[in-house]
Amino acid sequence: MIRIRVFEAADLDPILAITAASPEAAPWSRQAYEAILRDPQRGCCYVAEQEGLAVGFICFRVAADEAEVLNLAVQPSARQQGIGSRLLDQTLREAVRKGAHRVFLEVRETNRLAIQFYQRYGFEVTMQRRGYYAEPPEDALVLARDLAQT
Repeated sequence: MIRIRVFEAADLDPILAITAASPEAAPWSRQAYEAILRDPQRGCCYVAEQEGLAVGFICFRVAADEAEVLNLAVQPSARQQGIGSRLLDQTLREAVRKGAHRVFLEVRETNRLAIQFYQRYGFEVTMQRRGYYAEPPEDALVLARDLAQT
């Protein structure tokens, strides 16, 4: 059974391990996650837990009437079980609750599986950001969708 819950300090090491095993995810530092724990205005993260273990996470923020998905990753061994979908569903509901009308995100332009995943949720490519990613260097696609669909 999958349980989605709010990120806690005890989740730092598991989330860093999931990130390390997911090269397509944004390579955030421990300090970036700690900043979210200290200051919820910087964002919010949810953790997917299976049999007591963190197997995925999503981080996002809401500013004014827009939400941004900042990072999403699922442990490779736990993929294809709907965990990413559950995390995104929870995030979209929370974004609406916080007053967002639109949500956007960046994704590596070569990450076809992620692009297809987000397109199933109604996200559309709105623009390209040249040189957005540094490790390795790559362009990003900006995807967005209205939250009236939620």
